[in-house]
Amino acid sequence: MTKRNVEALLGSYDDDPVGALTAALRLVLERSDDSWPELVRAANFTETRAAALLVGEQGALDDLAGELNELRDLPSEG
Repeated sequence: MTKRNVEALLGSYDDDPVGALTAALRLVLERSDDSWPELVRAANFTETRAAALLVGEQGALDDLAGELNELRDLPSEG
């Protein structure tokens, strides 16, 4: 993600966290038409993390936004 992409994520995150993260993951994963559930599955998160993201757990959403802000990519779930 570029600095501009990160700024867009952070600028819209408070009003629509899932929408902002959807836009960011579409860029990172290069899957421009995928829905939020499809992106979460494609991101290869652990089952626990994916479940938390899909139910909209604020802490999980915040963690992902923070990681995208810092890393500008997805962390490896290794």
